[in-house]
Amino acid sequence: MKRHIIAALSVVCFLSIRSSYSAEFLHPSDVVKEMQQKFKSLKSYSASFSLDIKENAKSRTSRGKVYYQSGGKLHFAFSSPAGDKIVSDGKKMWVYVERLRAVGVQDLKYKKDGKSIYDTNSYEGLVRLFQRYHYRFDDVEQPRDVGGKKYFVLELKEKVSSGGYEKLLLYVSPETYNIEKLSAWSASGRTVDLKFSDITPNDTIPGDYFQFKVTDNMKVVENPLTTE
Repeated sequence: MKRHIIAALSVVCFLSIRSSYSAEFLHPSDVVKEMQQKFKSLKSYSASFSLDIKENAKSRTSRGKVYYQSGGKLHFAFSSPAGDKIVSDGKKMWVYVERLRAVGVQDLKYKKDGKSIYDTNSYEGLVRLFQRYHYRFDDVEQPRDVGGKKYFVLELKEKVSSGGYEKLLLYVSPETYNIEKLSAWSASGRTVDLKFSDITPNDTIPGDYFQFKVTDNMKVVENPLTTE
């Protein structure tokens, strides 16, 4: 449970809103600055997602819808595995697994090395990502064709090994500055592919989407994502 949840959370922050492509972007830092500015002004979004994870010769796929509001509010509604949810009100996060009737309640104020460790779904988290990783275009030609569509493709490599994802590839639309695809590789051999579609910026999302009600028949585990 922990790995596919963290994989989803570590990338959701990258969605941004529509902008016009300009041929003046000649350096990866220009693309990154534009992504950050778009996300900073983003109030909300909804999107469909698919998440593929491969590890130890095994693979699994998750699908569903994700909803976001500024302030770190998130709701992952999984259609596969059906009924699973990740919900955050910006202060706490609930990770619910339907087949186990179990929910992990994670305090997002938990600190590690002086910083909150699950705040990547914020503008500040996006800025820190590009501070933690060296980044460049993966090829001289940018934007380039990937599967019949043009993308800026950014290659990120960790500056200091943390035991997380050593390398990332971000596929950024030159028209919207959405990250529509992401691939990640860990030192343990785990690979992750995340794709977003039907992205709707500044969507109207009910406030109760970011609340989770724990019922008496659920097993509750406190702070499961901060243990080693």
